Amino acid sequence: MTLTIDAMSVRVLAAPLRERVPMSFSALTARRSVLVTVRSGGLAGTGESWVNYPEWGWRERVATLDGLRPLVVGADASDPARLMADLARRLHGVARQWGAPGPLWQALSGIDMACWDLLGQARERSIAELLAGGPAAARSVPAYGSGVGPTGVAELTERALELGLRAVKIKVGFGEETDLATVRDVRAAAAGTDLEVFADANQAWDPATARRMCALLAGHGVAWFEEPLAEDRYGELAELAAGTGGPALAGGENVYGADAYRRRVASPAFAHIQPDPSKTAGISLSDAVGRMPGTARLSPHCYGGAPTLAASAHLVAAAERPGWVELDLRDNPLRTEIAAVPGLLDGGRLAVPGGPGLGLVYDPAALDHYTQAEESMC
Repeated sequence: MTLTIDAMSVRVLAAPLRERVPMSFSALTARRSVLVTVRSGGLAGTGESWVNYPEWGWRERVATLDGLRPLVVGADASDPARLMADLARRLHGVARQWGAPGPLWQALSGIDMACWDLLGQARERSIAELLAGGPAAARSVPAYGSGVGPTGVAELTERALELGLRAVKIKVGFGEETDLATVRDVRAAAAGTDLEVFADANQAWDPATARRMCALLAGHGVAWFEEPLAEDRYGELAELAAGTGGPALAGGENVYGADAYRRRVASPAFAHIQPDPSKTAGISLSDAVGRMPGTARLSPHCYGGAPTLAASAHLVAAAERPGWVELDLRDNPLRTEIAAVPGLLDGGRLAVPGGPGLGLVYDPAALDHYTQAEESMC
């Protein structure tokens, strides 16, 4: 089957926030997403490209996608993984000279997700079924609530419990006093429950701080530590795992290329590997990462809109070593309003969409409401 891409279009969505969302490195002032749609005949597939940072990143993304248009229109989307690998290989030198592997991978990830959605429409199969090679994919996957702290800790923890979630991830990297207060407040709000707690430092610590904070937070039952150090300092990550008694690590949302992922998946220090289907790996490489030799579970990073959440559910449902799906507990209309997203079931599990492709049906009025810019690339 040939699935020739006839056209590609881009839509930028934005939803300003009433309150800034603090991170250890910056603050989020608006939810943003770049939707990439590819068409073949009467079929269309839509993916998402991550543009949370910087605030002007969406302008770069539109320009990059415009530059990629001649390589995409006319290409065959019947094997998205092959197309993704071909584009990455052809553009590797450009990204290196540009000094921007991240923006390029983020653009490719949106295209790749759109191609998988298109392929699912053509074959009338969900992406999970396509990845699993049949109906063997799970119909639900475990989800944890993220984005807890340093503000709204009790409220967000209570929200997670009301949703039936069995784990939350706290934001740390704001100083010892604040970080310890966050985990204590979570424990107080979840008193009497068996709620698991994970921690995400967003690469905020140096090695000495990471050793101290991992030990302190582990004393409060934190199960694993995400990005305690800069993701490109693999040697320091390995030393941290060995030097503090082997804390379970997680990471991957800022890693680019199969070789970098392979190294982490093979390490016994990594309990969870976290490619982002809208940012670092698309669906193709995210799936491949989850099948690399090792013990790390596939727990995709997900801090985007409806397409990324659906993609994450499909990936975990088809994974050889399934982990968790990340469910942001803070308000995000680009996740909850533009399409009907996977619903939560009993036991904090997320239903995997059963429709073709990503299984999303978009609300045109909501899309129009949140559209900041739109560009047709026929």
